[in-house]
Amino acid sequence: MDEQPEIEIRPIEPEEYETAAELIKGSLGEYDAFDFDPNTSDLAPERMEDLYEEPKGRLWVAEANDSLVGTIGLRRVDDRACKLTRLWVHPDYRRYDVAQQLETTLADYAREAGFRRLITQTTTRQEPAAAFLGSAGYAEFKRTLVEKTVVITFEKTL
Repeated sequence: MDEQPEIEIRPIEPEEYETAAELIKGSLGEYDAFDFDPNTSDLAPERMEDLYEEPKGRLWVAEANDSLVGTIGLRRVDDRACKLTRLWVHPDYRRYDVAQQLETTLADYAREAGFRRLITQTTTRQEPAAAFLGSAGYAEFKRTLVEKTVVITFEKTL
């Protein structure tokens, strides 16, 4: 795949919850990022609608060639802050700015919804994720040791 594919960013449809959850879960071991079991309770298809529907949150997908190739979620923290969750892009599409398109969609939505701050986390083992967050305007503000894994918390002012 050498030419830029057409990517559509859109809110997830309920019938896509299960597929999206499996794709995200499948990617969690990609960088051997955790020495603990990451919490995936929000990916139970029966919970996704409750957690990722307004006003609690939102989940978008990136679609190319009739396949889901990326996801990003927003979860409300409080009236002024929200959390970026479940940013995932299929390896074959990572060089096509899909993550940037997803993050821009989420940030624009958060700003329009009145949020002033975005928060997200990654681990030190997920170097591409940390680099992406820095390039997207997020600043590291905390590191926490969870078992043997260093979790980095980032924030972005909207």
